[in-house]
Amino acid sequence: MTTRRKTGKKTETDTRERILDAAMETLRAEGFTRTTAREIARRGAFNQALIFYHFGSVQKLLLEAFRTTSSAQVATYKAAAAEVSSLSDLVAIARRLHDDDVQSGTVTAVTQLMAASIGDPAVGDSILDRFEEWIELVQDALTSALAGHPIAAQVPAREAAYAISALFLGIELMTRLDPERSEADKVFEMMSSVATLIEAFLPALSPQQSSIAASTLQRFQIEGEGSG
Repeated sequence: MTTRRKTGKKTETDTRERILDAAMETLRAEGFTRTTAREIARRGAFNQALIFYHFGSVQKLLLEAFRTTSSAQVATYKAAAAEVSSLSDLVAIARRLHDDDVQSGTVTAVTQLMAASIGDPAVGDSILDRFEEWIELVQDALTSALAGHPIAAQVPAREAAYAISALFLGIELMTRLDPERSEADKVFEMMSSVATLIEAFLPALSPQQSSIAASTLQRFQIEGEGSG
């Protein structure tokens, strides 16, 4: 009896994973409007009734597929982010993530879901909840990268992580529009050069110069908040 229950549970888990994989593959290849239960089932070679049995609706399936894929990616990069000790390390991780997405097309699927969320706030909230994982990952890595730098206390880690995440998403979107015209590699090379320059420049500052740099950055922050 116990063996049968375990076998049944494993089979059900395998079926859910097949459906999730087929959903992401269809979303990447066909776009949101053509990602129907019939097309997902055709691509995954299973009965479309299984989608509604396991997930309730195509929309819930797609959100679960995104959640599963995103969580797996976050888990993969958490280990790498934990070893970040410089801005250069942070840029290197971003570049590796970009290269991985070019192969997997995960962000392509995300953008399709984002388009679908325009008329459905609940979908938008679910996507933003998933982005929180990425923002927190970047925030932790950024905090490690700036540890010990004179301006670390003046850099709002959360806001900076949000900006970096948004920048990365924008790069992925533009790359997907036309890979041949993408300038992503040049952007990452520029970011790497800037990171190297900052790492070389900041330690050379005297305590007084470091204080001036921090005060200038803080003034820009206050002026930005005032204008907002």
